[in-house]
Amino acid sequence: MKTLLIGNFGAQNIGDELILSSALEDYPDCIVMTADSEYSQNFTEKKFETVPFVPIGVRSWLKFIFSSAYRDQIFSLNKKCVQVVFPGGGLFAIKFRACLLWFFIFLWIRFLLPDKKIIFQHQGVDKNLSWLSRKMTAFVFSRTDEISVRDEASREAVRDLCGKDVPNTHDRVERYLSTYFQHSEAQKETMVLVNSKRRWRSGALKEQFPHHKKIFIALHKKDLRFVSDSSFFDDVVFPRNKTALLNLFQRSSFVVGMRFHSLLLGYHFCSNDKTFVLGAPYSEKVKNFVAEKGISQISS
Repeated sequence: MKTLLIGNFGAQNIGDELILSSALEDYPDCIVMTADSEYSQNFTEKKFETVPFVPIGVRSWLKFIFSSAYRDQIFSLNKKCVQVVFPGGGLFAIKFRACLLWFFIFLWIRFLLPDKKIIFQHQGVDKNLSWLSRKMTAFVFSRTDEISVRDEASREAVRDLCGKDVPNTHDRVERYLSTYFQHSEAQKETMVLVNSKRRWRSGALKEQFPHHKKIFIALHKKDLRFVSDSSFFDDVVFPRNKTALLNLFQRSSFVVGMRFHSLLLGYHFCSNDKTFVLGAPYSEKVKNFVAEKGISQISS
């Protein structure tokens, strides 16, 4: 009997695959629900049993109706799994669509595995959710066996949503990096990593890093659209696996990031005084993280 790991896996979001990498250390005998089995295994550099996501959208429902193999994979989970773990991330955060998606996935899991323990770990939960998002999130958490969060703001949000006083176990990836990957100045190069998920201008970075090698690092494939000034960069990369990703951050002297995990990696490998958030934080989780860690903002 295995643990079923569920998260936003296989969507070419490197932050989520880092969460999976860290969860695999705690649950080596597991089944992973992922949208792209090959991508998740290639990035984490590990082999594990996988299962596709339960049907939510039109295409997946059509597949569920017409593919007996797909149905068999979904319905076999009750015989294979002893518990279900959502190992981390901001599932109930930022957008109504995200809350709706994970609400339906939770309903599916309760239906498929009615007698199994369901655990949400290291969750990032937004305070400023819409009324309906709050209702869905409260419904899920009030019917969950265990919950832990990754920061104090999320702890307060859960208390406000469903009255539960849950533990703050901090961010899973941060814990993973502290355990397995140490900060080393010996590997540093005259290099700055830049990540963005929206349009920005390079003027402030040109002034601050005139002599550094500049690399744009995409933490989601969509980030590649926001290389606004290609002549500014010496290279543009979307790391193919965990080793390639961590090697870049280990070698970099500075990190200027927008996505949450670019800042977390920068904080771990470069320290807070050499990590900058690019423009105003785009979400509660980034705002909370930079305030907690003392990370400064650089103009975008």
